Amino acid sequence: RSATVTFPGLPSGQYAIAILHDENDDEKMNKNFFGIPKEGYGFSNNVTGMFGPPSFGKASFSYTANTDIYLRIKTRY
Repeated sequence: RSATVTFPGLPSGQYAIAILHDENDDEKMNKNFFGIPKEGYGFSNNVTGMFGPPSFGKASFSYTANTDIYLRIKTRY
């Protein structure tokens, strides 16, 4: 599956993206008893964190204003 997202007027800078497949539409990430996500998620650069999300530095990328970029983010379940 794929999705397209547009951010008009986004200035140049360092950015990171996190995605969530909110399977039950409750607007939050559901986790099990041990804190492990029960729904799909992913981060830019396809990085993972240890015991939590990855750092901004690992997930971030440079963006130049008024350009198109294409990112493939793997959703982990």
